[in-house]
Amino acid sequence: MKKISSILTICFALCLALAFSAFGAQAEAAGAVYDNAKVLSTSEVQALTAEIQRIEKKHNVRIGIVTQPSMQGRSIGQVANALLDQGYRGAPNGGIVLLVSVDPKKREYYISTDNPMRAKITDDAGIQYIKDEMVPKLKENKYGEAFLKYTSAIEKELDYFATEGKPFDPSAGFSIMAALIALVVGALGGYGVRETLISSMSNVTPAARASEYLTDGSFDLTESDDRFLFMNVTRTKKSKSSGGSSARDENHGGGGGSF
Repeated sequence: MKKISSILTICFALCLALAFSAFGAQAEAAGAVYDNAKVLSTSEVQALTAEIQRIEKKHNVRIGIVTQPSMQGRSIGQVANALLDQGYRGAPNGGIVLLVSVDPKKREYYISTDNPMRAKITDDAGIQYIKDEMVPKLKENKYGEAFLKYTSAIEKELDYFATEGKPFDPSAGFSIMAALIALVVGALGGYGVRETLISSMSNVTPAARASEYLTDGSFDLTESDDRFLFMNVTRTKKSKSSGGSSARDENHGGGGGSF
């Protein structure tokens, strides 16, 4: 049984390797953008290619975008890693590839990075920033705009690393203490304005008791009754999470999810 299991495992691995090599060969031949799903116009492919080539030259990196009509049951993270290995490695400062599957049954994406790029665009804050920029456009089926957001986010993070010498983190500039100070100052300022306005109103004075706001004899409650009539219950189906998936290992970083 152990021999049979080993043989099956080897055969399965070979099949995956052949399949991944096919994806990789396509990506390498196509260059920066390979639109197998046909979601981009010719002009969009040209604009994206030019933008990617500009960023690649600027930062000495490799950037790829690959679309597929379906993953045919394969793990999108593993295929993205294979694409990276076959077509987008070798640049001194690293490589990154985005794989998008537009299968209506399971629309998903994955961003794979090699270790040099992983040091600049981290698996957590770095990849999440790209997701936040790109995914809203993917949800709207605006693929050209989504991929421009992807390349723009990459350039911003690479620019930051080149200038600061550390990975970009959107939350790094946020200070809890500064926010608390601003909140306190705002509250005090609002209270001061309120008191100033109240004191300037000569015809308004505070009342000691609530009854002073009523005119004697103007209200007379003769009967009270509470009756429960009906209740409406609305149930909304919980939407699927577009959180993320991971095919990270010692040679690959990144992350993905559904849209």
